[in-house]
Amino acid sequence: MMSTLSPAMFTRLSGLFYEITGIRLKEYKRYLLEYRLMRLVGPDRRFSSFEELYEALREDHTGELRGLFVHLLTTNYTYFFRESLHFSVVREYLQGRGREEPYVRIWSAGCATGEETYSIAMVVRDALPDVDARDLKILGTDISPEVLYVAHAGVYPIRKVQTSPYDHLLARYCRFDEGEGILEVKDEVKRLVTFRRLNLMEPYPFRRMFDVVFLRNVLIYFDLPEKERILSKVYDVVKPEGYLILGLSESLVGVRHRFLHLKASIYSKRG
Repeated sequence: MMSTLSPAMFTRLSGLFYEITGIRLKEYKRYLLEYRLMRLVGPDRRFSSFEELYEALREDHTGELRGLFVHLLTTNYTYFFRESLHFSVVREYLQGRGREEPYVRIWSAGCATGEETYSIAMVVRDALPDVDARDLKILGTDISPEVLYVAHAGVYPIRKVQTSPYDHLLARYCRFDEGEGILEVKDEVKRLVTFRRLNLMEPYPFRRMFDVVFLRNVLIYFDLPEKERILSKVYDVVKPEGYLILGLSESLVGVRHRFLHLKASIYSKRG
């Protein structure tokens, strides 16, 4: 008999998810939560009921099950050079004021499986032929260890490629295996990138400030107070006149923040 997710158990599971991530799941997400957790719950699955799963999550001392729980409930849809306009901002910055900076740091927050982070790295390597002689690093972070494992490997289905103005960079910086239907990011790009697990609601361990922060399609998962808290924390780690980039469909209308809105989804820290 198939287990169903009761309203009470949804409240417990969504409350635990909020404790772990700071993301609050609305009631209308109950069926989505149930659908995604069916990979763990049901006949011949790891847990016979949602109640059993909940108890196991509460008692998970290794963090392995909690990590899988977060992974299953987090949408990780992405592809190379998604919303390509934003990568021109990186290029312009690097070829302008970024050239005068003693160090450059770029952060891809909520990087999922890494396509955004590697896209940034390809633009960086193309824009700065001397990048290996410079103090430039790119950080990709996500809350899910599972997606970070994929990001570290840098191997993707070719279907992750969609036509964009940056097709020439993919051809230059990736190896394509048409027979296997995969592509692999080359080492010269991987060398620019570090991936780390990070919960945006927890303290940030950064010792250097960022020139550009990609926070695209991440804030949509948070309620207003959490959005404002994250934006405040991000503001504090951005260099004066550095950039914050959100998703093209996102807006900060009604959200308190200290960034200066430049255009579309691009913001700057006041100098």
